[in-house]
Amino acid sequence: MTTKRVLRYMIECEHGIDNYVDDEPTAYDPLGDYAPAGEFVTVRFYDDGGVAHDAKLWTGHKASTGTRQPPKRTKAHARGYIVDPRTNRAIGFSSTYELTCILFLMASSAVVEIEDQPPAVTYFDADGKKRKHIYDLRASLKNGLKIVYPIKPVDQLEKTKIKEVVERTKPHLDGFADKVVLLTDRTLTRDVAWNSKSIVHAHKVRDEADCQYMLDLVRDIRGEFSAYKVARTFKRFADGFNAILCLLYDGVLELVQPLRISEERDSRFTKSRTVVSLIPGQHGVVDFRLPG
Repeated sequence: MTTKRVLRYMIECEHGIDNYVDDEPTAYDPLGDYAPAGEFVTVRFYDDGGVAHDAKLWTGHKASTGTRQPPKRTKAHARGYIVDPRTNRAIGFSSTYELTCILFLMASSAVVEIEDQPPAVTYFDADGKKRKHIYDLRASLKNGLKIVYPIKPVDQLEKTKIKEVVERTKPHLDGFADKVVLLTDRTLTRDVAWNSKSIVHAHKVRDEADCQYMLDLVRDIRGEFSAYKVARTFKRFADGFNAILCLLYDGVLELVQPLRISEERDSRFTKSRTVVSLIPGQHGVVDFRLPG
């Protein structure tokens, strides 16, 4: 443990972030309202004298719209719900791979809505028998297109015959989805989960002034640049790094390599193309073009 601490300190010194004194907010810094789930709404009320007052009250999130809900948790599986702050609605997941995909979609401004277990799609099997299949997730994009995601571990592809099911449902997706993207554990890695979660957390405490300042800094940069070197130009390193994560959310920046963003690696970024890929680990894939 001591060796790891020394190595980490050496890396931090190399990046110029060994001094945390300036990064720590004082106890007098005002903190805005923050809720990990749900939202604050303004409610008007009248006191005994008839004078109107406005108060901020917290309201809980909306229930999942899934056609079926995750089963009870077992020792071998991770199941639960996560709230998408953009829609203030719970999204159910039945595995860590589904959770990773949800986080990945939440970490992109191109996505406006995520649905877990959307309505079933009817198809015909090899014997001509009518069957139904429920996809794990459906994402709605800003440009109106919809993507459905079947999610399976690689060792379950042959057993579940999911590829055959996908092909048989494609003729019946009109009005339901524009594209099917099959994801496995080879794509939904821990690094994807870590980066997506970091971006989601950064977006929740987004500071527009910091994002604009960072945007002005990287506007004239050509090629790759170090996240830590640019973030260190801020008065507080944490503010600069948070702005970088927010620009990743906006699609302005992208990782040069789909590796974990951490203090132990010199994460490098480049300005994003006009094409947004909604497949983890891939960049510049011509899937959908955002308007403007």
